[in-house]
Order: sequence, then structure tokens, then C-alpha cells
Amino acid sequence: MSSKTAIKNNENTSPKVASKTVRVVFIALLLDILAFTIILPLFPRLLQEYRVREQGDENTLLSLFLKQIQIFKEIIGGGTNPKWDLVLLGGALGSLYSFLQFAASPFIGAFSDRFGRRKTLLVTMIGNIISTFLWLFARSFGWFVLARIVGGLSEGNVQLSIAIVSDVTTQKTRSRGLALVGIAFAISFTLGPALGAYFASKDLAKLFPQFVEWGLNPYSMPAFVALILLSVETLYIYLALPETAKISKKNSSQQEESFNTKEEQPEYNINTISVSERKSNLRILNWIHFLYLFFFAGMEFTLTFLTFDLFDFTNMQNGKLLGFIGILSAIIQGGYVRRKAHNIGEKRLVIQGVLSCSIALAIISYLTKLSNGKTLLYIDGITWLYIGAAFLALTSATVVNCLTSIASMQCDDELQQIDEVQGEEDTQNINTLIPKGEALGKFRSSGQLGRAFGPIAACGLYWISGSGICYASGSLAMLIIFIIVRIKVPFIKKSKNE
Repeated sequence: MSSKTAIKNNENTSPKVASKTVRVVFIALLLDILAFTIILPLFPRLLQEYRVREQGDENTLLSLFLKQIQIFKEIIGGGTNPKWDLVLLGGALGSLYSFLQFAASPFIGAFSDRFGRRKTLLVTMIGNIISTFLWLFARSFGWFVLARIVGGLSEGNVQLSIAIVSDVTTQKTRSRGLALVGIAFAISFTLGPALGAYFASKDLAKLFPQFVEWGLNPYSMPAFVALILLSVETLYIYLALPETAKISKKNSSQQEESFNTKEEQPEYNINTISVSERKSNLRILNWIHFLYLFFFAGMEFTLTFLTFDLFDFTNMQNGKLLGFIGILSAIIQGGYVRRKAHNIGEKRLVIQGVLSCSIALAIISYLTKLSNGKTLLYIDGITWLYIGAAFLALTSATVVNCLTSIASMQCDDELQQIDEVQGEEDTQNINTLIPKGEALGKFRSSGQLGRAFGPIAACGLYWISGSGICYASGSLAMLIIFIIVRIKVPFIKKSKNE
């Protein structure tokens, strides 16, 4: 399918078109998240590099940030470890990036409903490329922050990928399709950090010293690799991705066969519940998404700082840890979630994932007592770290994807079949529908708000009280969320297809 080709309004999606579209989304998302995850294991030492380079200069943005940290330190009387300053600084950057995504996501979703998923995705890709180009030549901390700001406002690939998969799948096959999004995450989190750690050892400034005055720095090579990945992704989307925002679901039975669904299964029917009830469900899901990612993102973000702090992990060691989580998460996604989500129910998978996260954080909270060669049950601290990481892999494979699937089932596909509104009655009918792009944009926005405040809150607690209390608090919080999910997340009422 060429770049000019789109699935026309009210045109049925054949199994071939649906499968091809999901495959294009999977490959594009794989490239996108690879580029995104390259920087993850580099944060502690990247910030340390800027700190050393700009030390003594009182007129830099980094100096301003560090002064505020020092004032905060004097007020609360905590944070005696100098490495913890970088933890708090890193948390602030992570929070800034996610807060900008929180602000932009609803507009990106609504824009895609009106102008199309493909066009919107291409526009956001241009912003991602600009962001990475700025990082490539970020000689100062200020330029690096600017790159993160542009990237935060532009990142729309994940939410648009989810909307596209929801466009071309039925409610019966949606969890299987969205599991591919999770698999793309898992593979990218396996390879991306390792790529970042590897290319961080290649100093582009030494290879091309004539460009040092332009801003090349010791961490420009990972940025260059990310820029190549994003450029390839943009070209691939332009050439291969069709427009999906206007397609019809009349041919849903054929789509189900394309996803190798061999048995008749119950299918969720949004017509069985009122619009007001579905809107209430979405509000509940948005709040749970916020709470979960507030704590999970905070713990996740501090993980590489914890390994740097306790075990003095290198970039490569952090890359291996994140890679382990990614590989195991991909296996769980493909072998368990994608096969079982519709049968056992998305809510049960969410419950399993949240409980697994609580166990993981409890294990990691105990690591502070095992950092000096001590053992627990004859197992050393690093081995326990990997055991905790295994539980985190189950969490990564289940919670967000299944919550997203439940949220998408509250939306109306019919809104996207109407090209023009004729008459007052049609206008009133449309106003009672829930547009998918906008609803999923708000759902993702709530999660990004959690990601915005989670890292800074977790890094602040880590900085004040240490890693043990930080992760123990996270474990307790996940137990509370576990209870909330059991009570508040709506069960998907299903009826047999006729």
C-alpha cells in the first residue's frame, strides 16, 4: 500500500488490510521505542558529564537547578550522598518530559480524529526528529533540556499506534493486537538500552573533531543512532501506513479469522451499557491509570540510579538489566497475554500485574542491606535485583496494555464511520458517542500525568530517606492499587456472538 493510499470511509477492512496495518504499526513502534530507550541507561552518567563540564559556571541552567537542590537540601536536612543530587535532577527531567506529554496527548488524539491518524503521526515524527537533532548537538545542559521539551510535546507514536490498532481490530481481537504494542515495547527495552550503552562508548566528537564547536559531545553517538532510527521510521510510515480513522467494522468476522481465532468466544458489546456508564468507566480507568503510573514510573525511573548508587553499575550493566526485563516481558506478552487476555479477562491480568509489581518493589527495597556482599538465603544482592526485575517484567507485560484494552472498549467505532453530519438528529446522535482518538488521548494523558509527577516524587523520597524506604513505600502503594483495581475496574460484560 503506497503512501497515498488510504482506507476509504465506510470501507470494510479485509483480513489482509487489518493484518498488514497492525504489522506496519508494530515495526514503526519498534523503531520509535528503540530510539526512545537508547538514552535510559545513560541518564546518571550523562548528567554527571554535564555537571563536570559546567562546574564553576554560575550562569548555566544546570547551575540554577543545582542551587535549587542545595536550597531544598538545607530546608529538609537530607540527601547527604552527592550522587543523590543527580537522582533528583534526573527525576525532574523525567517529570518534565511526561508532563509535556500529558499536556499534548489530548490534542494529538482529537487532532487524529479530525484529520487522520497517519497525518498526525507524521507531524509528531517531525518533532521527534528535531528533538533528537538538538540532543545530538547539545553541548550544554540547557540545550539538552530544550531537546527533552521538544520531544515531550511531539511524542504521539504510542497513543496513535494504540488508536490505529483499535481501528482495525474487533473487540474480540483487540487485546491480541494491543499485545503486539507491548511486545514492541519489550523488544525495544531489551535492545534500546544495550544499544545506548554500546554507542556511549563511541565518542563521535573524537571521530569528527571539526564538529565539536557545533556541539558534538561524548554522548552524541547514541543521539545519532536514535536520529537514524527515527528517520527510517518516518519514511516507513509515509510509504506503508494507510489511514484508518474512517474505517468500518462491518467485516469484523473476517478480521477475527486473520488473528487466528479458532474458537467462538464471547465478545464485548458496547450497546449493552449506556454512554453515561461507559464515560464513568473511562473516568475510573483514567484515575487508576494515573495512580498506577505515578508509583510505577517513579520506581522505574529510579532503578538505574539505584544500581548506580548501590552497585556502581556501568552503562552496559544497566543496559543488561533493562534488557533482561525487556526479553522476559516480550516472552510473557507473546506467550501469555496475547493468547489468554480475552479468555481469562483483561481485568484479571491487570490484577496479576499490579500484585507482581508490589512483590518486585518489596524485593528491591531489601537490596540496600545486601549491597556490601551480604546475602539473603545464600543469594547475593545483584541476584535478588534480577529476581525483582523478573516480577517487574510481568507487570510491564500486563497492566498498561490491558487497561488500555478495557478503555478502548468503552469507545464508539461508529463516530469514525460518519464523514459528514446531515440534520439535527444526526448531530445529536454524534454528540452522544465517545470518539476513540480523543478518549484514548485523555486516557494516555492521565497516565502521563502520573509519569510526570511520579519520578520527581520517587526521586525526592529516595533522596530524603534512601532507596529502602522509597521502594518499600512503592510496594505498599501497589498493594493499595491492587485493592482499588479489584473493586473499581469494570468487568467486561460479554455476550455470545450470534
